[in-house]
Amino acid sequence: MGVDKMAGDDRKLTYSERDRLRREGGRSGGRPPSRWEQEKEEKRSREALQVANALFTDEKGGQEGKALADAVRAAHGTSDLAAACRAYLEKVGPPSSIELASIFLDAGDKEASIAVLDELLRQKAGGDLELAGGLLRQIRILSEDFDDELASRAEELLE
Repeated sequence: MGVDKMAGDDRKLTYSERDRLRREGGRSGGRPPSRWEQEKEEKRSREALQVANALFTDEKGGQEGKALADAVRAAHGTSDLAAACRAYLEKVGPPSSIELASIFLDAGDKEASIAVLDELLRQKAGGDLELAGGLLRQIRILSEDFDDELASRAEELLE
């Protein structure tokens, strides 16, 4: 039997019947979706959910990124700041906002500082960065640091 014929019928489908079948997914006999189709649909759903989550927050990483950023802000000035920064880096990556970048540099964690400086260098290369205020002062201090990795990155930012 051809696609254009209904089961047990020798006539061709009308346009409205074709449209109805197309709207209903064209499945014949109510066959359950295959494993591949289920995985594909689940992947589409996850991606759509991530996009939707990102719409409701300005933070990088959607709702999870917002929660981690809030945890970093709450830990600012405490001994838990370095751990909060590492958790943020692990789940979301280096912060793209100037405010969070400044807090990360306050943590005193070398890995977090390097990740933030690298992100700031990337933003500078793209023309998206203007250093001012507290962040500029922090970078000036880091440019005089004894650690060459930190100092060289900070010097590049100041150029």
